[in-house]
Amino acid sequence: MNEFVALLHAYPGVVASLASAVIAGSVAVIVFAFTQFLTVKRARTELLVPKLEELYLLVNEAAAANVTICAVALRVLDGDDAARKKILALDDLDLYGHRLAKKIIMYIRLYFPQLSRIHQLMFAAQGKQNELLFALHTTHPPKLAEMVEAGGMVAHFLRLFEAEIVNNRDSLIGDRIFHRRYKPTSQTALDAFIPPPNVPMWADDVKGSATTKSAKDEPC
Repeated sequence: MNEFVALLHAYPGVVASLASAVIAGSVAVIVFAFTQFLTVKRARTELLVPKLEELYLLVNEAAAANVTICAVALRVLDGDDAARKKILALDDLDLYGHRLAKKIIMYIRLYFPQLSRIHQLMFAAQGKQNELLFALHTTHPPKLAEMVEAGGMVAHFLRLFEAEIVNNRDSLIGDRIFHRRYKPTSQTALDAFIPPPNVPMWADDVKGSATTKSAKDEPC
């Protein structure tokens, strides 16, 4: 320490120049590191924003498909022959949602693993619904109320899936300088599904145009 003080007194200009060079070099390194940090974040954002938008649209497409399939299935259970032919004509990948599921899984595994939990819950609900859809053509078809509840459960988790994407947009794409904590769907929200009545309101109607229309228009 004494040697440094002596050097400072002996060569004040040299020491000042050296200190300035060290400070300038440190600032340059910090600026370079920060610039690289922003560049990486910008590249990440440019990659993930369209991917998240595509995933959001797939979830909406799955919700629309669920409503359509559920409505046709309810008409089949109500004895509608046209609906039975329509559902038999569907490709299994579309009937059971496998085509959309594959795309959704790809986005989650490759880009947004934080969404795995809500997706697994939605996928499990869809699996139970698919069991009922398969049973439509067996000697032990499901009950109307079972199909309504299964479709409603799928719709419930799809709504939560969509909400989790929207609520965690900043965390998922990481376009903020400071990290945003990811907030998964609460257990309270997961359990908030209200089961439909044991028997759909229109199930006791006499078979005919009124019943068929009710089944067709009833959302799952």
